[in-house]
Amino acid sequence: MKEPGKNLGLAAVALVPIACCIGLPLLVAAGASLAVAAWIGGIAAVVIALALVLVVFASRMRRRRSAEPPSLGTIGNSS
Repeated sequence: MKEPGKNLGLAAVALVPIACCIGLPLLVAAGASLAVAAWIGGIAAVVIALALVLVVFASRMRRRRSAEPPSLGTIGNSS
């Protein structure tokens, strides 16, 4: 009878190149997709932050304009 341990070791050695040829591209693709996701997330965070800054700035400008007394040009003449 043959010992199953020796055959198993030879089969494992034969599977190493196959696992590397399949596994390494998958790891590279996963790393690249994580990098792309990080870039997209960073860009989205910057866009959201800029939008919030613009909203706050616009609301302050609107409050400032409404708090000022009307100027002579906006009162209007009834002539």
